[in-house]
Amino acid sequence: MSITRKIKRISLKLLLSILGLMLLFAFYSNSLIGVNKKSIDYYISLKETVKSKGYEDRMYVISGKRFKFYNSFLVKYGNAVSTSRHLKGEAIDILVLDINNDGTADSKDVDLIYNILDKEIVKKQGGIGTYKNQSGFFTRQMVHFDCRGYWARWEK
Repeated sequence: MSITRKIKRISLKLLLSILGLMLLFAFYSNSLIGVNKKSIDYYISLKETVKSKGYEDRMYVISGKRFKFYNSFLVKYGNAVSTSRHLKGEAIDILVLDINNDGTADSKDVDLIYNILDKEIVKKQGGIGTYKNQSGFFTRQMVHFDCRGYWARWEK
């Protein structure tokens, strides 16, 4: 086997290992492992409140606690900020699908979740953000909430 072929084979193995690690870290970040109990309580309350109001609980965690290098990747290639509350495990991002059961996952569903978080759960004790003006479906349907201890709101 030639040196060039060996180098290519090693490079491919290294690349696959790196991709595997990134998937593992992405899985970790998309779970509630390492997330602050208060933020988890917000999430549980949100699911319970949505169900009690007769809506569907079609929402899924897409980001929880993040490793710094993974957050840096998201800063460079996504919409994350370098001082993200995810780094401390204080934040959860959820993907909101068809909550109101009208057959479409859209801004109405995001607004419904935002309002429940704002008025009934997080109130003035944390941050809530939406990204409805972004181009990608997953970003538009995302709601961020955290337990920073003070009021913060944004819509991008």
